[in-house]
Amino acid sequence: MSKSLSWRRVRALCVKETRQIVRDPSSWLIAVVIPLLLLFIFGYGINLDSSKLRVGILLEQQSQEALDFTHAMTGSP
Repeated sequence: MSKSLSWRRVRALCVKETRQIVRDPSSWLIAVVIPLLLLFIFGYGINLDSSKLRVGILLEQQSQEALDFTHAMTGSP
């Protein structure tokens, strides 16, 4: 393995960063608290309920299939 990317160096870097996060309270805020806060904010902010969506249909050709599709979509909830 090349000297620039050895697993010992990667492991040492991970250990160093973990120790730094554990020691510094502001690092806890950045590494743990803020992502959890964003997870809850986006989790409550994103609503996947698709009961009332407005849809626009552009018919380029007035074929029977296109008209049937348009009429089917008009009455759907």
